[in-house]
Amino acid sequence: MLISKKNQLIGLDIGSYSIKLVEIEHKKNKKILKNIGIAHIPPNSLSPTGSIRDPDSIKKAITALFENLKIKNKKVAVALPCASVIAKKISLMEQVDLDLEEAIKHEAEQFVPFDIEEVNIDYDIMDTVYEEGKEMGRMEIMVVVAKKELIKSYVDLLEEIDLSPEVMDVDIFALHNSFELNCSEINPEKIYFLIDIGAQTINTDVVKGNMSLFVRSSAMGGIQITKRVMQEFRIGFKDAEKIKLGIIELEEEQNKKIRSIFREVIEEWIDEIKGNLQFIDRTYPGEEVEKIFITGGCANIIGLEELLANELGVPVEKLDSFAGLTINKKIDPDYLKYINSQSAVAVGLALRSIGDK
Repeated sequence: MLISKKNQLIGLDIGSYSIKLVEIEHKKNKKILKNIGIAHIPPNSLSPTGSIRDPDSIKKAITALFENLKIKNKKVAVALPCASVIAKKISLMEQVDLDLEEAIKHEAEQFVPFDIEEVNIDYDIMDTVYEEGKEMGRMEIMVVVAKKELIKSYVDLLEEIDLSPEVMDVDIFALHNSFELNCSEINPEKIYFLIDIGAQTINTDVVKGNMSLFVRSSAMGGIQITKRVMQEFRIGFKDAEKIKLGIIELEEEQNKKIRSIFREVIEEWIDEIKGNLQFIDRTYPGEEVEKIFITGGCANIIGLEELLANELGVPVEKLDSFAGLTINKKIDPDYLKYINSQSAVAVGLALRSIGDK
């Protein structure tokens, strides 16, 4: 769908360790990656559940990105962390006099653990299933609930630096948008796992066609490796990160310890993913998972794809965040390679437009 220039948004992915920005120019026959950047912020500036802990550092980083990339458009699409929302698929029968919003609110009251007046409720009708001989169908609806207070904290932060938040998404659904753009040859009859392995969370979206069947956020990620390196070598956070990323050279005995740490943590990730695979197998018997796509900063761990594929028995591939885009020639290819796995959510956000539900 062509998005007019006045409705185009800047995708802004605010993470706990870094902020990613993407600007996409929408042309008639193509989408052009016009600008992209990443700014690192102090660890835990944002909690895993989305609470803003260090607003000044976040505002400073965002402002620097806009200034350095010379971006004039101040209208942005941002995402709440999956861990900060409740996302649940419900099923409702169509009715002639159905007040859909009231019906969804009633359903939400059954699974939301706090006062319904304290939250915003959004929803998307994913599909309507009709049984033979019946005029009315059953609607499959994804309901998303987020606390008003949390949403307000993001809006206030962005408005304080003269940005206009036009769309508030959820990071895992923004990833879904990116997946649909960049994986045009997927089989709509097959199930795929999208797994975003970040610093503090592993988010999973199980998709079939254009529908999310199941979403989950788990409190694990790259920080597990960093903390264990800190403990093993009795060093600070920055040095542990450098060791994790292979920036600091180590002796062979030390490398053995690092490999052991990586293996132990990744085995925990594998157990989590296996649990999700088993859930899908029980919930959708007879359906097979065609492929797992991984993204996020930890997707760059050497050998991770092969290890996951061997342990899970499913093909695993890194999601190319830019496969469906035409790349502006001024953008350094090496930089794109470096930032690719961290950019999927920001790309998905930049695909949104003013007026989106």
